[in-house]
Amino acid sequence: MLAAVLVAPHAWAQATAPATLAQVTMSADATRRAHLQEVNVETARKLADACIAYSKAANPNGGATVVVVGPSGNVVFAMRTDGQIPNNFDSAFEKAKMALYMRQPTRAIANRWGSPEAALARAPLNLYLVEGGYPIIVEDMMIGAIGVGGPPIQPPARPAQPAAAAPQAPGR
Repeated sequence: MLAAVLVAPHAWAQATAPATLAQVTMSADATRRAHLQEVNVETARKLADACIAYSKAANPNGGATVVVVGPSGNVVFAMRTDGQIPNNFDSAFEKAKMALYMRQPTRAIANRWGSPEAALARAPLNLYLVEGGYPIIVEDMMIGAIGVGGPPIQPPARPAQPAAAAPQAPGR
């Protein structure tokens, strides 16, 4: 339910009731043991499923790797489609952590500095300045973050048009 809002706001034209904090977080017993509110596995799976469905709809030959982390930065759920390379997991995980640490979408963080030089100057700070990470916020509480990695979502390439033959000079 939340992923569609995070991934494709225009895709949610249906009327759905907003999720409550109780529906998307750990049980009261688990919260007492952990001393925090964390996205539950069921919700994390739904978010991952929605991201992968969106990716496949945008590019049927594509796919995605999705990592959902809790507020502690630990992985709550991870999923990948067939054909994903190991780097896609690393990318998704780093995007989720960056959204968690900075408490905003990674695109906003990357856009903050505006140039590759300014972003590279922050590289020693361990900032992964790549879009695709989003905080998961319910009832004004951040309960985790999600990162999506994989091939870029773009329309399939058009086949190359044959080059027009060069005109021949008369008499040759």
